[in-house]
Amino acid sequence: MKTMKTKKIHFLLVITFFALLLSCKTHTILSQKVTLGMTKEQIIQACGKPYKTSARYDNEENLQEILFYKEKTWDDGGWSWSTTVTNHLFILKNGKLVAIDQGNEEHNKQQYNTLFVW
Repeated sequence: MKTMKTKKIHFLLVITFFALLLSCKTHTILSQKVTLGMTKEQIIQACGKPYKTSARYDNEENLQEILFYKEKTWDDGGWSWSTTVTNHLFILKNGKLVAIDQGNEEHNKQQYNTLFVW
């Protein structure tokens, strides 16, 4: 038999769970895992392998690299079937991260077909 104290604790846990669930916001996290000055190896360790890279030398013979990442997030805090794919570009110069850019976003809105059978 549950005591009144145990019931109150369970009630508070359930309320807390739903409050956290309802307050969820969709946001990207990859760009929050990196900071300027990180090396390529540190970025890959923090974010995983990029889906694409590019590299070139500038006029002063500095190596410039771009690491491309895609991140999929659920819109409306996970309460819809629609998703957004955000492209992140991490730009390195001579092996150090010098810029963090967000590329295009692809919004994949789902259509809801609701059929009611009476």
